[in-house]
Amino acid sequence: MSVKVANAYRAVATSLSESTSESRVRVVSLSQVPRWGDAGHRNSVAYESEEPLLSTSDSADPLASITSVASTSYGTPSKFPVDHEINSKIYIWRGVPWNLEVDAVVNSTNENLDEDHSSPGLHATAGPTLAEECATLGGCRTGMAKVTSGHDLPARRVMHTVGPKYAAKYHTAAENALSHCYRSCLELLIEEGLQSIAMDCIYTEAKNYPRESAAHVAIRTVRRFLEKQKDKITAVVFCTTKASDTEIYQRLLPFYFPRDKDEEQAAISKLPADVGDENGGAIIDERKIRIQPLPKKAPSKPPRAPVDLPASNVGLIR
Repeated sequence: MSVKVANAYRAVATSLSESTSESRVRVVSLSQVPRWGDAGHRNSVAYESEEPLLSTSDSADPLASITSVASTSYGTPSKFPVDHEINSKIYIWRGVPWNLEVDAVVNSTNENLDEDHSSPGLHATAGPTLAEECATLGGCRTGMAKVTSGHDLPARRVMHTVGPKYAAKYHTAAENALSHCYRSCLELLIEEGLQSIAMDCIYTEAKNYPRESAAHVAIRTVRRFLEKQKDKITAVVFCTTKASDTEIYQRLLPFYFPRDKDEEQAAISKLPADVGDENGGAIIDERKIRIQPLPKKAPSKPPRAPVDLPASNVGLIR
């Protein structure tokens, strides 16, 4: 074999080796992801890229600027009190969920479960058989979720959910649909007998859902769900792929998952007026059942006794 041919074979082999190593998924276990409740991770978030996470001015404790008002909030009951058991189940990860070693990951997609409208990178990592299984599910309605195998992912299952389109006029409807997306994924997790799940932001730029508003719905829905089902779930990982989303989640997580009494009290003055119902969805006043006391009945008067008229007056009455 000539030197030129040998070099050509060597170049091809090197190229194939590099492409294989690039396509191999780097599996990340939960032990490598910061747990929200751990003191050592109070101001740190693991992330995959080399891009700086936050600027120096933004890297401090997100509640530091409001500690001065905390003293005025003491005595006010918190809607989201400190719960260390729930906090121990919350993780935050800067990156896509597809390489996380969890029981399930969430895919934000459209009603047809199309590959082109799914979360970026999912189908490329999971392999072509994922799209084949999605085609057998018969689509999915907005606010609902359906489950498939994880195929080539480290995760065992994929929860496919359809986020709502956003319009300010129909804000409440969109908020409830988005909350139902998260709740449906968590309910499916339990139905499948699984315990850990990684969620990216369930909305797309094309659907115009405001980032911060969507984060409020996501975080409070997970909080309310864990309050009822914390014994059945071991881990919920909030995944962010953009620095702006990471900053929002770092700033809002202390409001709904306070790690101490100072955070709990400081968050009271910063929480929105509407923090949803017992499930995290928006409260719709028109659908409230108004129970009003029945009007008091006036006591009935006893019937009058008949009056006997004297016989001499009978003719006059006629």
